[in-house]
Amino acid sequence: MPAAEQQLLWKTVLAQIEVKLDSPAIYKTFFSGARLVNIGESQATIAVPNPFTSDWLKQKYTKLITDTISHVYGNSVEPQFIVQQDLTQQSQLSTPLLPLSSESPAASIDTLLQTAGLNPRYTMSSFIIGDANRIAHAAASAVIGSPGTIYNPLYIFGPSGVGKTHLAQAVGRSILERSPNKKIVYTASEGFMNDMVKAIKSNKNREFRNKYRSADILIIDDVQQISKWEATRGEIFNTFNELHNNNSQVILIADRRPEDIKDIEDRLKTRFQGGMVVDITKPDFELRLAILERKAVSMGAQLSRTVLEMMAREITESIRELEGALQKVSLFNQMKPEGDLSLEEVARIMGTDSYAKREKVKVPDVIKCVAQTLNVKIKDIKGPRRTKDVAMARQICMYVLREELGYKLEEIATLLDRQDHTTVMHAVDKVKSMLLTDSNFKAQLQQIVGTLGQDIQN
Repeated sequence: MPAAEQQLLWKTVLAQIEVKLDSPAIYKTFFSGARLVNIGESQATIAVPNPFTSDWLKQKYTKLITDTISHVYGNSVEPQFIVQQDLTQQSQLSTPLLPLSSESPAASIDTLLQTAGLNPRYTMSSFIIGDANRIAHAAASAVIGSPGTIYNPLYIFGPSGVGKTHLAQAVGRSILERSPNKKIVYTASEGFMNDMVKAIKSNKNREFRNKYRSADILIIDDVQQISKWEATRGEIFNTFNELHNNNSQVILIADRRPEDIKDIEDRLKTRFQGGMVVDITKPDFELRLAILERKAVSMGAQLSRTVLEMMAREITESIRELEGALQKVSLFNQMKPEGDLSLEEVARIMGTDSYAKREKVKVPDVIKCVAQTLNVKIKDIKGPRRTKDVAMARQICMYVLREELGYKLEEIATLLDRQDHTTVMHAVDKVKSMLLTDSNFKAQLQQIVGTLGQDIQN
């Protein structure tokens, strides 16, 4: 493969990995400094800056890298990692317990963003406004104008991939650009919990609390996850109170309303509801098309409006999925020997993306596979029985339908004869939690996904 095409391919791979990870810190630490040295019929050689990064990618992200590069390349390849000391790594191993402080107000915006944990791509100017997010954008703009005194906290909720994190981080960036000496901290709820555990182990509770409680702007992502950690909830409650009393701005991001988060104390729900609660819904066609057009221009993608309209019609659930599909179609278009892709060719390329999985794996296939693996009856999964095995089988079905096949929460509730979509939310959260803590359960779920077919793992 010519060097230029290889470079373009790797750029597309990294873009899709960044989208799939949805974690700027992890991406910066382990992926942004890597480069593709060579790719052949069955192997891709990837250079990384040190042995630790090589080991970490092998242990944690081999499947993600393999699936993504094979998908973009169009042929199954295995990654091989080599260490090249001259590569510069873009970020540190993990978010430091004590954040780096800017040496002066004149510190570069890139340095300030890295210190705060903000993604430099997330700006207010790059956030496309439509009916799905207009109110959330207005609330965010008000916070930028008067942080800590209006809409505090600002609670943004909505489904995955609709721009919640983009908007929240853009608020942080805008405030930082206006007031470089402001201390801004962005973290996911799991990152908060990990920092807390690290502080307890190393007897650095004071440093941990200073990191978060001295912030001028604190942004916590995936806040619904705190329902799993009692001690973390208590620490967030106390941190919230101190920040609020100091007129420091708190921004919370979640996939559901405060009142829909199960297993958290009323005192937390009350505080979450105490400022402005706004939602971002799934983008309509006009917003999806506007996003594709803006993104295509920024990428230099030479795609016709007809192609972009087709993509906007087909991909309806997630902005993140839209951007990933645009990267892929753009790559294929540039690699075509002559002319542009036809609509038929675009349709064929799009057929390998996640929205088409439902055509390949039907709901009865999922239920049957789970039932056989867990040795329960198919009728019990959709029935009223609540034994431990049946409940687990039902929750796994909900997780696969939601996370692997992209069904809506309400659709899943109907498909499995459940009355309340919040039951599906709880099931998905529980399965995610078990995947993090139970290796046997993770292996069992991987077996189910593998049995259903390689296509739904893309």
